[in-house]
Amino acid sequence: MHGIKITANGFEMEVPRETTLEKLLDILEETVRPDVIVELNRKFVHLNDYSATLLREGDDVEVIHLEMGG
Repeated sequence: MHGIKITANGFEMEVPRETTLEKLLDILEETVRPDVIVELNRKFVHLNDYSATLLREGDDVEVIHLEMGG
């Protein structure tokens, strides 16, 4: 069974079909935290939607770490 090709943080990679954003974050070893934002095809995805958001061939995902503090 072949996977799908996506871009994650500027790098092309292959993930299994039916991969959700939640699973991708696990693959990328990213911890889900309030200071981490995920964009899918340049649109913000709410944390509550990660487990229901399936990735598709050609999707572009950016994991953004917010810099907090003064």
